[in-house]
Amino acid sequence: MPLKIELKPHESIIIGESLITNDGERTRFYIEGNVPILREKFILREKDANTPSRRVYFIVQQMYLCKENKELQKLYIEYVRDWQKAAPSLIPFIAPVNESIINQDYYGAIKSCAKLLEKEDELFGDSLLS
Repeated sequence: MPLKIELKPHESIIIGESLITNDGERTRFYIEGNVPILREKFILREKDANTPSRRVYFIVQQMYLCKENKELQKLYIEYVRDWQKAAPSLIPFIAPVNESIINQDYYGAIKSCAKLLEKEDELFGDSLLS
């Protein structure tokens, strides 16, 4: 059964390795096949990966979207080490991300990282995001 996607005007989506941005009208389309898909609300652009948790999220997002991610896994470990030094109070929130990555459930890891971002924002506020 195909996946039905509806995009609002000017909304973006990543399908595979392509970023698709809708024009000024609502659009509906159907996707068949096995390809990574990220809706705009889950997309973090590299320029916005400006905190330890956001860098971890961004690399997990890249792992989900890429077919070969061995180099990204090494970078993930490096980012998590940096992140643990910068925000040790958030260490319990990384466990579900690590577990999903070990199980190669990269979409699940993205969802867990989203919770990590929420907690980081809650603890440190928006001042880190500028």
